[in-house]
Formats: sequence, structure tokens, C-alpha cells
Amino acid sequence: MNFITIWESFPYLLKGLFITLKMSLIIIVAGAFLGIIVGIMRNSKSKIVNLPALIYIEIIRGTPLLVVLFVVFFAVPAFIGQNLSAVVAATIGFIVFISAYIAEDVRSGLNSIPKGQIEAGLASGLNNRMVLLYIILPQAIRRMIPTFFNQFVRLTKFTSVASIIGVIELTGAANIVNAREFVPLETYTALACMYFIVCYSLSAVGRFLNKSLAFSA
Repeated sequence: MNFITIWESFPYLLKGLFITLKMSLIIIVAGAFLGIIVGIMRNSKSKIVNLPALIYIEIIRGTPLLVVLFVVFFAVPAFIGQNLSAVVAATIGFIVFISAYIAEDVRSGLNSIPKGQIEAGLASGLNNRMVLLYIILPQAIRRMIPTFFNQFVRLTKFTSVASIIGVIELTGAANIVNAREFVPLETYTALACMYFIVCYSLSAVGRFLNKSLAFSA
């Protein structure tokens, strides 16, 4: 096995890993923000607010990730009249995709708050919006932090799909190294090890957050 070649290409793989982590961070922050908004809308008792969120969640959750990326990369530019780079298109596609799943997590988190706290807030003179912002949402988000972190781990692995539309993240970089050196066993073994190290580390932090936040909430 020729791992010397992989070692020589390791800096290039690290650049791909940096792009993977950078994309994942942007996606989880933006996806969490959008997911919280959609989740709050989904939890609303008003059909005018609830229905658009429900349609968005069901359509995105029922569509394969790759199809979402293709729509953003190929179809959206036709509507806006401007091409999107592969990185931008992939980032937008992932944000749209993951926000639908986070929205369902948010809805579950909001519903996990005891009704008595809501009634107590209303009885103290707060309106529905203030109860949501100051009582329900802070507790729900604290309970959902481990779930959000798990989504970050999933995203780190999902970004490998972005290589299909030309993003040179970790998998894309590995594909280029393999095409240049033609050492598939060594290349993809190194790729698997890098994903494992990153994802295992993130999972360990996620388990710590789950113990320190979720169970004590």
C-alpha cells in the first residue's frame, strides 16, 4: 500500500477538510436560524402561519438531498438570471434541506415545555409573544442544543454530496487526489479515517452536551 503518496497529498486533503468544516458551520448556524423560525410557525395555531411551514417541511423532507442541490445549482440561476458558484449553491441547498429537519426538532422542543408554565406566564400578564420569547423558547432551545449538535455531525458527513456539483471539499479533494495518483484504496482509506476522526470528536462533544444540558433541563 502506497501511503507515501497520500502523505504527500495530505495538505491538499486538509484544505478540503477546512472547506467541509467551514461550510458545515455556516449551514448549521443559518439552518438553525431558519429552522427555528419555521418551527415556531409550524407550532402556531393559526392555519395562515402553520400551513406554509407545514408545506415547506413536508416538501423538503420528502425530497432527496441531491435533488435539492440540483434544483438550487441548476434551476435557481434560471429564475434569478445569475449563476451561483458550486460552493454557494451547495451551502444554500444544505441550509434549505437541514432547516426543515431542525424545524421539526424545534416543534418537538416547544411542545415539550409544560403547559403550566405557559398558563403561569399568561396569568402574570405576559402576552403570547412574550411567553414564547421569554419562557418557552429559551428552555426549548437549551433542550435542543444536543440535537442541533447532532445535526452538525450529520452535516459534516452530508457535505460529501456537494462534490457531485463540483465543490472541492474533503471528498472532492480525495477524488482529485485519486484521479491524479490512482491509489483508490489508500485515498479512500485516508478519507474514511479523516471523516471518522472529525465526526467521532464532534459526537463526543455532542454526548457531553446531551448529559450536561438535556438531562438537567
